[in-house]
Parts: sequence; structure tokens; C-alpha cells
Amino acid sequence: MFLVVAIAASLAASLSFAVSAILEQRSTKQVPDRGVFAPRLLVDLAHQPLWLASIGATIVGLGLQIVALHAGPLALVQPILVCDLVFAVLLAAALRRASPDRTIFAGVVCCAVGIGVFLAVAQPTGGTETVSLPAVIPLAAGLAGVLAGCLVWAKRGPRVARPLALALACGVCYGVNAFLLKLVSFSLAQGFSEPLRQWPLYAVLVVGPVGSCSTRRRSSQAP
Repeated sequence: MFLVVAIAASLAASLSFAVSAILEQRSTKQVPDRGVFAPRLLVDLAHQPLWLASIGATIVGLGLQIVALHAGPLALVQPILVCDLVFAVLLAAALRRASPDRTIFAGVVCCAVGIGVFLAVAQPTGGTETVSLPAVIPLAAGLAGVLAGCLVWAKRGPRVARPLALALACGVCYGVNAFLLKLVSFSLAQGFSEPLRQWPLYAVLVVGPVGSCSTRRRSSQAP
């Protein structure tokens, strides 16, 4: 029963994230190009109704993701969330009233099939429910190094490479954020106040917005 809830919530979260991605991309096309590190870009986007709607869709998706992570293992939930690529391609094509780009659609279908094979073979189960803060300090340092490298690449590299660099930074942040949300979901079982006493929730408040900012800038830099 819990796995059914996890799968259903993961698919629903994927759809929410896909809607958010479509709204984000459309909203970034309506503001001036401010560059990679320009804070003014976020100010411009704050005046865009589509961007505000994308934030709402993201919040809904995160809520569903927490439900899915609470009901199922991280190794099951996160691969299913990649289905947002499929939903995003289909939604974008529907809004354009055109057929999906065959190359892109073939790529995301292959990705989804690969995930299905992985889940069928790996049959992931639950893992550790707590992680001490000292144990993650080396990982945090590694994360900071990767993000710094991506941002330098986006700033100094060729314009065509900027979306790729920012997308990589966004993906890394979202992967770490999923791990942190899983820890938060474990602590929720002990009461709603329990996450406030542990470090993962506060780490989410840092990593999550960093990933979101990378998403916004990636969309604004997309051709």
C-alpha cells in the first residue's frame, strides 16, 4: 500500500514540476536578459504572474514529493520524478499545438524506460533514517565545489554552454535536496516539531532556493 502511495505521489509531483518548468520558461522569455549573476533578473520575474504561478506549482510538487518520500524509499521516488521530463515535453508541445520534437521526445522516453528497467532490477528498499551533521560536512564541501565550478563555467564559458552548466548545478542541488527531504520525512514520524530540532530542515532552506535560482537562470539562458 505504501509503495502505491509513493508511486502515485511521485507521478503527481512529476506533473507539478513539469507545469512549473513550462511556466518558468515562458515567464523568463518575458523579461530582459540580465546575465548569469544579475539579482535584477529575480526582481523582474517577481512581477510576472506566470513566474509566481510556477512557484505555486513547485510548492505543490514539493509537498507531493515529501509524501512520496515518506511512503517509499529515495531510490524509488527520485527516478520516478524524472518523468517530469516526459510531461514537460508533452505539455510544451500541446501548448504550441504541435507534435513533440522527435529527438527530444525519444531521449526522454529512453530515459524513462531506463529508469523503469533500473527499478525492476534494483528493487530499491528503505535506507538509513538519520545522518549526523559531522558525517555530511565533507559532502557539503564537495557540493560547494561542484556548484562553484558550474557557476564559473556559466559565467566565463561560451554562451551556448551556460544553460548546461546551470542545469547541472540545478540537478545537483535537487538531488541533495531530495536526500534532505527524505531525512525530514523520517523525523516527521516523530511529530511535527521534531524536524525543527534537526539540521536537515535548515539545510533544505539553503539548498532548495539555490537550486531554484539555478533553474530560473538556466531558463533565462536557454535559446
